[in-house]
Amino acid sequence: MEQKKGSRLISSLMNMRRQLVPLIDAGTGELSHGEYLVLRNIGRGQGRLYGQEGPVKAAKLSELLEVSRPAITRILNGLENRGYITRHIDKADRRSINIALTDTGRRALDAANQRISATADRLVSSLGDEDAEKLIQLLDRLTEIYTGMLHEKGH
Repeated sequence: MEQKKGSRLISSLMNMRRQLVPLIDAGTGELSHGEYLVLRNIGRGQGRLYGQEGPVKAAKLSELLEVSRPAITRILNGLENRGYITRHIDKADRRSINIALTDTGRRALDAANQRISATADRLVSSLGDEDAEKLIQLLDRLTEIYTGMLHEKGH
């Protein structure tokens, strides 16, 4: 019996993720996978995180990365101890913590992003320009569709 397209897509994406995680981890240098993901989301979010204006909040990082608040706190503690981030109590809501990258954190993130990007460039270059562009466009489109589906459900 032929596998349904949705099932094939999920299988392909999960297989690709399984292959990509070690490639990403190899590029993060001194950062753990979790630290890299946190820094990446803070870096993307300073000013605007997934459609929400304002500073990055610890609770939002926990939600976005789908990890517990204690796990985010442990990662943030390590990043702060190494001088990669700063944390400040939100003046408008003293229960919230605003997080920002330091210059040291930005440099570590930029270096990791460059190494990861170089690996990704080697990977997609084997597809050829046209196929690589098609793949990127299709993945972007699927992301938009999925995001729309989440918003419809109230997530």
